[in-house]
Amino acid sequence: MVIRRVMFCLVVVLSNTATFLAPQFSGNKTIFLEGGFESPNAFISYVVINGLRYIVKQKKECHKTIKSVIRDALAAYIAKELNIAHSVEIISPDDDIPGKIYDHCPATLLTIARGKIIRHLAEDHKYFQLSLQQRNIYNFNEKIINKWFDEAIISQITWHKQLPVIIALDLFICNNDRHRGNLFYDDQTDSFCAIDMDNIYRRNLPEFACQNLEKMIYVDHKKFTKKERRALRKLRNTLEFLLQNYTPDKIIAHLYQFAQQAGYVDDGSEVNNSITKNIALHKDIIKRSYYSTRKLILILNDIVKRPKK
Repeated sequence: MVIRRVMFCLVVVLSNTATFLAPQFSGNKTIFLEGGFESPNAFISYVVINGLRYIVKQKKECHKTIKSVIRDALAAYIAKELNIAHSVEIISPDDDIPGKIYDHCPATLLTIARGKIIRHLAEDHKYFQLSLQQRNIYNFNEKIINKWFDEAIISQITWHKQLPVIIALDLFICNNDRHRGNLFYDDQTDSFCAIDMDNIYRRNLPEFACQNLEKMIYVDHKKFTKKERRALRKLRNTLEFLLQNYTPDKIIAHLYQFAQQAGYVDDGSEVNNSITKNIALHKDIIKRSYYSTRKLILILNDIVKRPKK
């Protein structure tokens, strides 16, 4: 069992020895536990499988773990061809692996992201101010709405060629939690890596993006710069790729597949009833956001094809 104490130095060391190879858990493997720590909400264990390091992650509350691993695996499945996210494999409740704290609950086996998370970069680093989170935010107990796909994000995705791809993924999977703690940047490879994408398909983010862009165009009469149009073109191209390769039926089929791997059975129990309701919500958002993404692509087409002002 992993020692349940914080070992922050271990995190730094292992973050610099990352790999983007997909986890390989099944079959005859040599696996041993190297260390671990507790985050506020999860147990994090470092394991070595056939000479390669991975993370075993389990939420501290088992009912949250099941929902989390389903969404995290689904997001990583959709992101796999974009080369901007870590890989995720579900460890079922029946699987036994060092570092798995609760034997009766599922966990995830993750590749380790290179570099540092954005909020741990030096204050003078060029990406220290990067903030791509799309959600309602609060300030002094006052709700601030419409902090979705706004002008600040459009400006920031011009900073690096991978950022439009990351935002396109977040819009497509309706991930409203791209905070500064789940995005890595590696100076050596000049690349980003998205992690912890388990907050997806809860809100129709493409529809919010459409509303904000329409306001920019028709109300604010925003003049998009050459760099912004270039970034929005790449965002549009990524959305078109995702739209073509991941239909609602395909996504929903994998949603159920990952749910079964996580131990979900529609047996009427309290825990599984909660998951059933979550799956129904996700299915609804998957379908609605797919058609909103089509609308968003049309709006982006209008922007990127506009003559220079």
